[in-house]
Amino acid sequence: MDDLKLEIKKPILRKLILSIGIPLLIVYLTVLVLNYIWGKNAALEQTKKYLRELTDHHAAVLDAEFSKITMAPIAVSEALENLQKPTHEQLISLVEKKMEFNPNIFGMAVAFEPYKFSSQKEFYSPYVYEENEKFMSCELSSSYNYLFKDWYLIPKLLNHSYWSEPYFDVGGGNILMNTFSTPIYSKDKFIGIVTADMSLENLKARMDSVQIMGGYTFIISQHGTYIYHPNKKDIMRETLFSKAQRVNYPPMREFGRDMLKGNKAVIPFLDPIQGSKQWLVYTPIKSTGWTLAAIIPEKQILASVHSAIIRQSSVMLIGLLIISLVIIWASIGITKPIRKLVGLAGILATGNLDVQMENIKGEDEIHELAVVFNKMVIDLKQHIKDLTTTTKAKQAVESELKIARQIQESLLPRIWPAFPDREEFDLFAKNIPAKEVAGDFYDFFFLDDNTLAIIIADVSGKGIAAGLFMAVTRTLMKTVCQKGVEPADAVEKANAILCQDNDACMFTTLFLAIYNVDSGKYSYANAGHNLPIVLTKNGDCRFLPTLNNIAMGIDDVHHYNQSDSHLEVGDCLVLYTDGVTEATDGSDNLYGEERFCEKLKINVSNPVEVILNKIEVDLDKFQGENQFDDITMLFIRRN
Repeated sequence: MDDLKLEIKKPILRKLILSIGIPLLIVYLTVLVLNYIWGKNAALEQTKKYLRELTDHHAAVLDAEFSKITMAPIAVSEALENLQKPTHEQLISLVEKKMEFNPNIFGMAVAFEPYKFSSQKEFYSPYVYEENEKFMSCELSSSYNYLFKDWYLIPKLLNHSYWSEPYFDVGGGNILMNTFSTPIYSKDKFIGIVTADMSLENLKARMDSVQIMGGYTFIISQHGTYIYHPNKKDIMRETLFSKAQRVNYPPMREFGRDMLKGNKAVIPFLDPIQGSKQWLVYTPIKSTGWTLAAIIPEKQILASVHSAIIRQSSVMLIGLLIISLVIIWASIGITKPIRKLVGLAGILATGNLDVQMENIKGEDEIHELAVVFNKMVIDLKQHIKDLTTTTKAKQAVESELKIARQIQESLLPRIWPAFPDREEFDLFAKNIPAKEVAGDFYDFFFLDDNTLAIIIADVSGKGIAAGLFMAVTRTLMKTVCQKGVEPADAVEKANAILCQDNDACMFTTLFLAIYNVDSGKYSYANAGHNLPIVLTKNGDCRFLPTLNNIAMGIDDVHHYNQSDSHLEVGDCLVLYTDGVTEATDGSDNLYGEERFCEKLKINVSNPVEVILNKIEVDLDKFQGENQFDDITMLFIRRN
């Protein structure tokens, strides 16, 4: 066990946490995301409704206050229409009574057309205001020139009441204010204006107390001018449209146009200054034509949703921690006996078979594993015992096969050049054995000084039987091939002998050529063997004609045919077994005759030994480790 280092790269504990914890975490995160989306949508819808109701409420309150302000000058106007030449005291008393019941009015003025109050006085405009909880009055000076003030001129021309834009009243109230003006008529003739001034400071104090979900409110006039805004610099000095141009945010203009139409809406938008998402809600103040609006950061709207998500996340995190602890506790209980088994397996791996898993408890899979482990150790002992016996027997057989292979190889000519004193031809042959003993062989020998017998054969099957049949065939062919013999006769004689007592039904394909080394002529018989190839000196390949002969060892009375041919100077006769053309690669593609001939043509100018070696290299590259049959080739070239 000391030499065996075990490293568990993916322990069960980690697998359990990953296989249970991660899916659970994904489910939790999915629930959180869905809850956030649903909660966000619900919060936004609920908030939109709430914002509408809240702004409508504040607008209604302001509308009631502004309506109450408008009632005072309207009442004074109606009273003056019924009075015949009121005195200064009557006029002041009438105005003070109306202001007494309307604390939101800063001051009131009654301004008459020239000489309409008195023929002795061209301009007459008393102004009543409250100071230190007392009503004070004064008369607007002639230099004030009220006849051309907006609060006087516009309602006169429009013939109806009018709320002015914000302005600083110099010479009148001397404050930042808005003025409500209503015409006075006497016998349907315009004689003057009654005004009620509202201090924007009072409006600001009133609006500063209005809080809408952590946002801010503002009021714009019927022309878009800020009447109220948390930033005092914007009041009276800026309109919604000028601000939209200043911050380069065209959607703000669209919001402003919709407000001036008297519409109400709740709209999300991206704040061009802060870059955060905001919500704009606005509603009209009907009595004035103004618009009350509020801007609320979306984060304020979603604050409750975020809090809920944080609470849910905390609960889920605690749940995950508890589940992780349970998984750890369970995995320790599961892996403890497994770790013990791992230790015993490590001891077993060192070759110590005297190990057993003891104190097995429970009836679960771990118990079954321990039982199987103990049985495996017992079976392994028996298997090793049996394997030792089998290995000895196999080694004996392999030794015999090795010897047989060596004997088989020793039967083949292996000295090159085969005939160093003969210049009429070049001859080279090679047998590339597969792993098993097989039956390929080649042979060549002189029958006389000028006649050379050339043989190549392939015995059916593998193993010792094929090797023995090959040796017998080779010996027979040497015996029957005598001077003057015809190839067909030699093959017939050998075939008749091979067929005798051939209970194993062995057979062999064989090609025999009787070659005259001087003339290049040769006679040949082919007993079912691969067709030899004539490789001409010009690089052409042609197959020798088939003779329709069967393999040897099948029919003892078969008559074998033969044929004659010859080699021109430089031509080469190529003999080979099916181990060449039927060699396969890893995809079971055949080497084939076409590729074989192509390689022969490429190497035609090389010596026969070089040609054969290059074919061998190409075959080895093609089939790799997939050689399942002997490869035998014999090349003879006429010089």
